[in-house]
Amino acid sequence: MEMLDSNYTSPGQLDASRNAAAKTILVNGKKYAVTSEPEVPLLFVLRDEIGLTGTKYGCGEGQCGACTVILDGVARRSCLTPLADAVGKSITTIEGLERDGNLHPVQAAFIEADAFQCAYCTSGMIMSSVALLEKNPNPSEAEIVAGLQGNICRCGAHPRIVGAVRIAAKEKGKQSAESETVVPILRASVNRAANVATLYSSIAGQARRASEGAS
Repeated sequence: MEMLDSNYTSPGQLDASRNAAAKTILVNGKKYAVTSEPEVPLLFVLRDEIGLTGTKYGCGEGQCGACTVILDGVARRSCLTPLADAVGKSITTIEGLERDGNLHPVQAAFIEADAFQCAYCTSGMIMSSVALLEKNPNPSEAEIVAGLQGNICRCGAHPRIVGAVRIAAKEKGKQSAESETVVPILRASVNRAANVATLYSSIAGQARRASEGAS
């Protein structure tokens, strides 16, 4: 007869234990069940448990910004953010910026401005830039520099990075102006459709009453 150690845990029990400890976090609009301890940095949960490796490990001390993600609209260093602080909040990583095959304006601007060299810091730079433009759609150069103060580019591409953010700000401003032009047109179209529908309804009513009178 096989003797089992009193501390032995079967694979089934281990899986049950892990599932019981699972927490749900919302990343890029999708829910993930994770089992890391509450104090584990969000960076490692994203990379090791979920497989979103666009968020980079840089210094591990919150000084370089390579691990930046957006947590409920605020740029946060994921190497210093414990999992417990992310539960119940909306997390956005670099992988969550693209929409239907279209790059986010900041991503496109970084390519246009050639705002990287080795590109290791780029995802963090982009996430900080996105958070900055959400709060301040038209920042000055000084405001951009201040907003990216916690992000370090060891290749020295900072001037091109600032240029990329300015390009993105202009593009977002243009898109906003275009949407403001389109909305009144759409409203006019909707109103016209409603008027046409009312007219047809009125004509149909008159025809019906005429038919009833004739009979």
